[in-house]
Amino acid sequence: MFDEQAFQEALARPRLAKPAPEYLDANRGVEIRAISEQELQRSTIEWFDAFDKKLVHLSDVHGTDLSWIMTWAKKYWWSFLVRDMSVNDELYAPDLRYTDVTTFGRTIVGIDDFVTYNFAFFDAIPDWRYDPLPDQVYVDVQPDGTVRTVIRYIGSGHFSGALRMYPYDESAPTIYGDGRFIQAPAVDRYHFNADGLMEEGETLYDFIDAVQRAGIMPRDDSRLVRSLFAASKLPP
Repeated sequence: MFDEQAFQEALARPRLAKPAPEYLDANRGVEIRAISEQELQRSTIEWFDAFDKKLVHLSDVHGTDLSWIMTWAKKYWWSFLVRDMSVNDELYAPDLRYTDVTTFGRTIVGIDDFVTYNFAFFDAIPDWRYDPLPDQVYVDVQPDGTVRTVIRYIGSGHFSGALRMYPYDESAPTIYGDGRFIQAPAVDRYHFNADGLMEEGETLYDFIDAVQRAGIMPRDDSRLVRSLFAASKLPP
């Protein structure tokens, strides 16, 4: 059950099955230093502290109490970090609409399908954790008082399972991990209704970046990648 103590316990609880390596075993064009779990925990605490100060400032500027966004953010972060969906009705509108790179342009509709989509990542990466990046959250208050946010964060964990894409079942296109540690940034956009529930959202990330960080797609200077890209020149 969610309360402030449960949130603080989740902040302090390690999730990674093994320590992060010094550098990602990735196929990007440059080496990428991994962020350790201890660093992630510290930066997430810093993020919530800074976000609270930002909301106080915005409340003063707009003359509207925005403290509810902090409560929402804590419940949202907690629910996924501890895999507890008991507060979903306090977070999402029943007809929530959401998109992700893995939907191939389709829209996820409703809370149940939104949860199924999220758990596809947990099935593939059992120790997956999300950590918002300090100073990378943006809040927009609309003339009607509704709120929209954009948050940049980083996901971390060991890709040991199968990542199923839309429709997130046995029929879906699937990417298989080999157990290596992956760490990749993404940006989420959330629109809230007048009741403070997320009614629309979107997750955006560089898919090529993600699969190269996971060691699935080779480097850009590899023969395979150059051949795949060159195939775009072939007549249809």
